[in-house]
Formats: sequence, structure tokens, C-alpha cells
Amino acid sequence: MVENASEVEDVQSVSSARFITPPLTGRKRELLGDLLGKFAESVNFYIQKCLEHKVTSRASLHHVAYEEWKSRFDLATHWFHSAGQMATQTLRSWRKLCRQGQANPEKPPAYKARTMRLELWGDRNQTGVCRFCGNVIQIRIRRGEYLWLPLVVTEHHVLRYLRDWREGKKKVGEITISLFKDRANVFVPFKCEVEPRPTEGICGIDINEQSVDLTILKPNEQPKHISLDVSKLPAIRHSSQLKRKSIQRKLDTPPQRPVQKRRLKAKYWRRERNRTNQILHVVSKQIAKIAERERVAVTFGGIKGIRGFMRSKRKSKNGRALRKDMRRRLNQWPFRKFQFYAEYKVARQGLPTVEVSNYHKSKDCPICGRYNRPNGHTYRCKACGFEASRHLVASWNIAKDGARHVPADCWQMQSPVDGLVAQAKLGMEPEKLPVQFSTGI
Repeated sequence: MVENASEVEDVQSVSSARFITPPLTGRKRELLGDLLGKFAESVNFYIQKCLEHKVTSRASLHHVAYEEWKSRFDLATHWFHSAGQMATQTLRSWRKLCRQGQANPEKPPAYKARTMRLELWGDRNQTGVCRFCGNVIQIRIRRGEYLWLPLVVTEHHVLRYLRDWREGKKKVGEITISLFKDRANVFVPFKCEVEPRPTEGICGIDINEQSVDLTILKPNEQPKHISLDVSKLPAIRHSSQLKRKSIQRKLDTPPQRPVQKRRLKAKYWRRERNRTNQILHVVSKQIAKIAERERVAVTFGGIKGIRGFMRSKRKSKNGRALRKDMRRRLNQWPFRKFQFYAEYKVARQGLPTVEVSNYHKSKDCPICGRYNRPNGHTYRCKACGFEASRHLVASWNIAKDGARHVPADCWQMQSPVDGLVAQAKLGMEPEKLPVQFSTGI
């Protein structure tokens, strides 16, 4: 365990706030749309120059492309830094995908998003483009010309972000702006330094379709298993899918009404997204509370390549493949979004998070380490007789693996039940915590 938390560097917690603007005037809407178009053109121009001159950094890009960019775009010099950073980051991601075989090296990336991420302009950084003033955004266009975007500030923004920002407890990062209809979306990241707390154990998290299972390991204590019910999530997905099918079936028959169909589908898509996000926030908040109460580091099972595995129709080693409806249901589970929500909520408590490989986590016995294939949801070890749900086995193994990667000596922990399973099987039942949702379903 970490005896002195001050010896560890401070953890940075980042959470993003979404602001919207009041309905913009025609001039502001036209000017903002022009800036969005020029930003996308600048990013694509930089991507082309980086590939032509084989440069990878923004400093090298400045030497080969700045003069030509300045002659083509009538913008302040500071726009070069924001668009150049976006171009170099896009190329870095594209090259990584090429090395992994997931992108075509002969087809360079193109920036098509109608959004712009602008560097913050302040006293410490005069090369930025955008300044956050609390209830308004100031965008520098060129010398002596600015675009002011007022923001709709709610009580939630004041209590959650602005009060700490005005007191100097939080700082603002790069601001992302997009345009929709007659308003603008403004995403402002707020950063704060969190003092790391000493950990007393490790918590492994296994994500499943109907539940999120946790196993907490502490020295000289029995493993504690907790199961959070998320069965409402696939129910929301299923009901929304039936609703969209019904809309499509009714409005595609003569006389066809494409505009009404598009509006209704967009309406129910937004409703499904909001309800899904609400459930993910509630469950991730519950995990953060458990981690704070138990004072444990949190370990997640890796989800790299999980979509490709679920979309595969090939038979596995046991001769069976996932059914089509099962593949559809599992692919609708927002694994990465849930993990992102839980990570930043746990980091806000000053506790570390880590991600480990998910390989064989539900097949290796957490007691003796022997490989056993589970039978449905039941796992039984043929060597030591350990029997439990395969979800709990997976979360237990994730916790044991994660203990080797967090700043604690949890990896030295020995299983407290090693001597209890030699002659007889050991059954483990999880503690099922109620999770309150207000989704209307």
C-alpha cells in the first residue's frame, strides 16, 4: 500500500461541461460557419503538407507551411497553432492504425468534422484563439476583430464548474465549438489537481450485458463481491429499436412522409441516448462511491478488439458462435463510454485506475490458477472445487492482475481462502446493490 500519498504526483481530474448559446443572429451564424469551414480546410491543408514534407511535429510544420497558409487564409496567426495541432494528432492516430493494419496507408485521413478545437487564450498563453470569460466566449479572428458568443449558464454549471473556476480551483483547457441550427455547442473542459489518496486494496470490474460485477481484494480479508444491475440498459435499447421499426414500417407505406419519419427517428434516438447516458452516469457514480468507501484502486478489463470479436460469425474453439441477436445486443453496449465515465469519477476521488488484458479472465481459477471452461454462467474448477459465477471469476482475476500495475503492494497479497478449498468446494455469492434509475422505463 502507499504509505505516503504526498510522494506520488498529483492526479489531474478532467470533466467537460456543455454550454449552448442563445439563438445567434444571422451575421454571427454566418461568421461562425465560415470559421468552421476555414478550420477544416486548414487542417486538411496541414495534413497534405505533413505528408509531402514528411514532418510529424507542429514546429516542423511551421517552417514548411506557415507562409503559404497565411497567404491563403485571412485569419490571425494563432489559428495556425490550433489547426496544426489537430492535423498532427490526426496523422499520429492514422499512422498508429496503419501499423495495426486497421487503416489504408495509401489513403491519408481527411478532416470532415464541422467542429473546431481552439487553444485557450489567456495571460499565460498569448498564442491561443479562444478566451473563456464565464458567461461568454471570445474568439480572436484577426487583429482587432473578435467573435463574442454568449452562453446559457444554468445553476448546474455554476455549482459544478464555474464556482470552483472563479476561486482558482479549476482551470480551463482547449474549447471545442460546433454549430447546430441557429445555436452553437460549446464544450469546455475543466481541470483540477486532485491529491492522491493511499489505497488499501484493489477492485476489479467486469462489464456484462445485464450486470457490472466488482471484486474487492484487501490484505488479510475475504474477497468482497458486488453486483450492480444494469438490465434496464438493454431494455431501453430493445424498446427503442422496436419503436424505430414501427416508425419506419408506418411511414414508408404510401403516402410516404420522409420528413416526419426523419424527425421522429431523431427524437427517439435522442431519448435513447439520454436515458442510456443517465444509467451509465448512475452506475459509474455508484462505483466511485464504493471505491471511495473501500479506498481501493480500480482495475478495468481491456476492451480492445471487442467489437470485432462480437461481429465475427466464425465458430469458436467449442464449436459455437454467437447468435445474430446476441451479437446485436452486445454491440449496442457502450463499453468505452461507461469506462470513461467511471475512470474520471474515480480519479476525482484521488484513486488510481488501470486497464489490464481481458484474456482468459473468466476461465482461469482465481484460487489455483487452473484453466477451466465455464458452463454457461457457472464456473467450476476441476482441481480445487471452487464454484461461482463466471462474472465474479472474471472480476476477481481482473483485480489480481491489476494489483501488479497500481502504485500499491497489493500484488503481495495471498488469497485468504487457499486453505479452505483443498477438500471441499467454496461457493461465493455476490452482494447485489440496488441502483436507482429515473429513466421512465
